[in-house]
Amino acid sequence: MSLHYRMEGTSGPSVVFLHEIGGSLDSWDRVTPELAKTFRVLRYDQRGFGLSEKNRTPYGIGALLDDLQHLLATVDLPAPYHIVSLAASSLQALAYYERAARRVASLVFCNPAPGVDPSRADALNRVAKMAEDEGIRAILPGMLDKSYPPSLSDRETYENYRGRYLSNDPVGFGNAFRMMAQTNLMALLPTIACPTLVIAGRQDYIRAVAVTQSIAEKIPGSRFEIIDAGHFMPTTSPNALVALLQDFWSGLTGR
Repeated sequence: MSLHYRMEGTSGPSVVFLHEIGGSLDSWDRVTPELAKTFRVLRYDQRGFGLSEKNRTPYGIGALLDDLQHLLATVDLPAPYHIVSLAASSLQALAYYERAARRVASLVFCNPAPGVDPSRADALNRVAKMAEDEGIRAILPGMLDKSYPPSLSDRETYENYRGRYLSNDPVGFGNAFRMMAQTNLMALLPTIACPTLVIAGRQDYIRAVAVTQSIAEKIPGSRFEIIDAGHFMPTTSPNALVALLQDFWSGLTGR
């Protein structure tokens, strides 16, 4: 699997950003410049998205975890890692923690989706099929239009995100949704022993604040915060997110 990635920063602790389904490493464009001043930052396009390879084979969470581990080894980014996930990429963060807990310095979950109840699997599979059969534009009313109202950011930022979303490979998008439909890692939340920050977006119309808070409550000793942000908080509220990340990491011994 060929993965497109970007490394920024030359010194400091290691940070890994994981983007949302439908996103790409560009999702973190407004977050990484400030953090790269004091951290070594890795972000990448997950399989099927952005400039990474587009395949046609369905996959599970194990394949995404293998991609992450191989990439970390290839770029020689030193552990331990501060892993920041957004929405469904919390699945990769949790799976990596389960496999390599000693290599994780901290976890950050932004509007996390750590598991799908089996009762919702059919709905996600229908979205996947619609994307494949009719294209990404067909799923906009039920997906992006609900999760990212234009009022949550300036028009240029919104149009850029919408354009990238529409450019997604429909099969890659469908494969990602099917992976999510069959994955539930909620049982791993109580096993987390590293410093953890869970962030809810006050204007997230997809995942209510109360739902995100209930996830935080399952993680022993986690910190829960609410910021003015939509579902895609690195895009809609980058400054608030950066400030919170810096505050969280500054409180950790050795960051």
